[in-house]
Amino acid sequence: MKILMLCELYIENLEYQENLLVKYYRKHGHEVTVITSTYENVFDYYNNIHDNSKPKRVYYDHGAKIIKLPFKFNLLGKIKKYIDITDIVEDFKPDLLYIHDIMPNMFEMLRYKKQNPHVKMIMDYHCDYSNSANNWLSLSILHKIIRKRLYMDPIRKHISKFYPIVPGSTKFLNEVYRIPEGEMEVLPLGADIDRVKEIKASGKRKEIREKLGITDENIVIFSGGKFTPAKKIDLLLQAFNEINDPNIHLIIVGDADQYNKEYKEIMLTLSQGNPNIHYVGWLNNGGVYEHLSASDLAVFPASQSIVWQQAIASGLALIVGDTGEQSIQYLNEFNAITELKKDEINSENIKKSIEEIIYKKDELENRKALAVKTASKYLDWDHLINKTLSHF
Repeated sequence: MKILMLCELYIENLEYQENLLVKYYRKHGHEVTVITSTYENVFDYYNNIHDNSKPKRVYYDHGAKIIKLPFKFNLLGKIKKYIDITDIVEDFKPDLLYIHDIMPNMFEMLRYKKQNPHVKMIMDYHCDYSNSANNWLSLSILHKIIRKRLYMDPIRKHISKFYPIVPGSTKFLNEVYRIPEGEMEVLPLGADIDRVKEIKASGKRKEIREKLGITDENIVIFSGGKFTPAKKIDLLLQAFNEINDPNIHLIIVGDADQYNKEYKEIMLTLSQGNPNIHYVGWLNNGGVYEHLSASDLAVFPASQSIVWQQAIASGLALIVGDTGEQSIQYLNEFNAITELKKDEINSENIKKSIEEIIYKKDELENRKALAVKTASKYLDWDHLINKTLSHF
């Protein structure tokens, strides 16, 4: 099958949904082309720092053709349109048109679909009330008028299925865009199970632990991501210091961008004098999985990211915080996850949750086994891609 994906960001050393879709579509023999932006840095993308003078670039990743295009216009980072993609679409002759969130260039895809009725069009969706529509202007103007009336409404009837990535996105699409729940199906942010297996067989767990001065008998907690106040990693650091167990170590991956240096300093201040806290910096997707393999338990106090799913896939017990609209209960059929509600997210409850898993007999090993079971059922892209191909 020939699959054309339209997205805002594709950086080959990351493990976002688009990257994994490409890898597993190609693994299963599909021909893939991705149309994306010329961003080369994830921080620049999130802070809307973009050099639109960069020319079009074409290269290959996992055998998929990646076409990076400049923008025709970029409205405050909220509405971004590439130069015309009609020729790319018609030359590739796709069977499936896959749109990642609402993008103006999808109308050039729609023209091709109307000329080729056998072609299917699907859209995944990442917005929810935790990351979008946080004020009247965003909700009433950006979403309900610009994105809904100008973009979503004209194309909606041509989309075979909407794939919100979390239940909160289902609620958002239903309430803001009036998409019936019957037209939606949650497509979880899965994980690279193949890479997890490769790394487990590689001996990286022992290698990383030895490098950091951690013994095989020690228990390792993993955390990190972009260092921002929304992540609340400072609460984990406080809890870790209060536990004060020499047999427990904490690995923190990630870094701060230029706008969050003060928060990073808060984290570093909380870590001073504790040799069991290890900062390893910003890692590519392979490095993240390698450090997850060296860990036993992952703790993310708030602000969901793909690393939550990566931790589950790596067989780690998991503690997370839901600050609103980010519940991970849809992945908790087997009770591998401890989830703290918004009013429960504090250092005392994080400390208590860690101790309940680490110090209760057999609890850590049981949770790790349940994480593997969860990943097999919910996070394996070998199976998840079949949802997106089920319309043929």
